[in-house]
Amino acid sequence: MQTRQLGGLVLASLLLSSLIALVSGGFIVLEGHLITLIWEVLPQALTHAWWYDLAVCLIGGLLLAWLKGQWGPLPATAHQAMAELKQTQTVDYRATFKNLAVALVSLAFGAGVGPEAALLGAVVSLSVWQADRLRYFYFQHATLKTVAWPRRLWWLVAPTGHLQRYRSERALPAAQLGAKKKFYALFIVNGLVTFTILMRLIGHPSFITKMGASHWHWSQLWIILPVLLVAPLAGWLYHQGSRGIHRLAQRLPQYLPQTLVGAGVIFLFAVLLPRLLFSGQTVMALIPQVSDHQSGYLLMTAAVLKLVFLQLCLGTGWIGGDIFPIAFSTILFGFGVAQLLPQLDGLLVVAVVATGLAINLLNNLWVAGIFIALFFPLNLWPVILLVLVLQWLGQRASRHFQKTA
Repeated sequence: MQTRQLGGLVLASLLLSSLIALVSGGFIVLEGHLITLIWEVLPQALTHAWWYDLAVCLIGGLLLAWLKGQWGPLPATAHQAMAELKQTQTVDYRATFKNLAVALVSLAFGAGVGPEAALLGAVVSLSVWQADRLRYFYFQHATLKTVAWPRRLWWLVAPTGHLQRYRSERALPAAQLGAKKKFYALFIVNGLVTFTILMRLIGHPSFITKMGASHWHWSQLWIILPVLLVAPLAGWLYHQGSRGIHRLAQRLPQYLPQTLVGAGVIFLFAVLLPRLLFSGQTVMALIPQVSDHQSGYLLMTAAVLKLVFLQLCLGTGWIGGDIFPIAFSTILFGFGVAQLLPQLDGLLVVAVVATGLAINLLNNLWVAGIFIALFFPLNLWPVILLVLVLQWLGQRASRHFQKTA
């Protein structure tokens, strides 16, 4: 590959990865503005009452059912996109913006789910689109040299056309795979930097909120053992309950009856427990303050209800992510447990409980541990790492015992 061609591909990859970051940032910003409009601005203008919540949930349910009837069972999640990519070496990115539109309806109209599933699914799809576009520019370099640069630029950013799917017979030789991985790493980093800069420029609040300061002592680490013993049982109960809810929801005809049942659930939470609406990310910062004025049992009950709300939404077609809602619930539950153990450092208890529960609820040890750690001060990270290692050892021992039994 000539230096000029390589430079052109690098610039093209930087432009396209920045474009993907702008789409992601735009989705987050639009979600926030719609939530503010629907749940804050309009209620104040119309004198907020129960009938307004009912109307909002009904409109959201009808709109979601109509979109699903038009486009099928969307939105696709990141798990589905990755599974398709592993199986076929590509994904169908033509429905990316339909996915985002359906996810936006679920999020804006109060579903207790997170934006990360649809957003990561869109990033995966658009990244494959980017790779197909760059592959076309790589293999059609001779043709592109004859095209004027404004038209070439349009070919680069146009949603359709001028794409070349992956083919195993045209894959790069093994000797060049290292360069390809570096190339991909470049536009991943560029996309993350662009997304971060965009969020700061528009003043979007941080996704991560620190829960406070900790002054834990080594003698208090005994709390880890009972948490690691109880957390797997909590995870088992959660997944059993989830399967039960989904089995009941599947008995409802698609799509209108399912989504309207979900809308009814959202209405009940909007009237009775409005703090539990949405993913929980926007009210995460309030947990330390609220925990000072509420009983531990009330906090733990609210955390369990948030998980029930999450599964009711997912089961009735209000699809979204579960990472933020589970993080919110486990941290809230941890604050409840901490109130019952005043002799221990409160934030130590919260970190251990949240980590142990999140691992078993998400069924992903390292994702749960890393994500939960972001909400706690650095001096608690070794404790969280210890919980992760002990949980990992416990899982390995359990699998070994099952094989030999």
